[in-house]
Amino acid sequence: MKYFPGILIVIFGFVVVVMADVYANVAVIVNKSNPATDIPYNDLRHILETKKQRWDNGEKIILVFKPITSNETLLLINKIYKIRCEDFCQYWMLKSYNNEISEYPKMPESLSGVIALVSKIPGAVGFIGIDEVSQCSEKIKVIRVNGKMPGEDGYPLNKEK
Repeated sequence: MKYFPGILIVIFGFVVVVMADVYANVAVIVNKSNPATDIPYNDLRHILETKKQRWDNGEKIILVFKPITSNETLLLINKIYKIRCEDFCQYWMLKSYNNEISEYPKMPESLSGVIALVSKIPGAVGFIGIDEVSQCSEKIKVIRVNGKMPGEDGYPLNKEK
């Protein structure tokens, strides 16, 4: 029992660290062959909600997320889907059950997995942290949202301050 206060402080400290940076600025990446260079925020929202499932060139859109616990995916869950993190998988199962999607989004375990999938799948769209953009290959490009690049004032996927 003598160690309890120390454990409580460590646990409390961990919670504070996690909650301090729940969100990260999110960059939208696509395959280099995708003609898109700028996407209106409403179109991006429709893509994420699967209301839009094809690019303007007819290519099927494949969503590629980082793991569900990543700051980038948490930002999208909270800002776009407006559901609890715990309900994200159920959200996609319901979409599948209702025949609203033909396949689940891809969710590789790492940033390199996201980059690899987006670089190999012409219609893929991925979501990564802006600090990770420098790790992307030449087969990937970052696209603007509402004419803004990640980190710029007014970019809709910047973390809340």
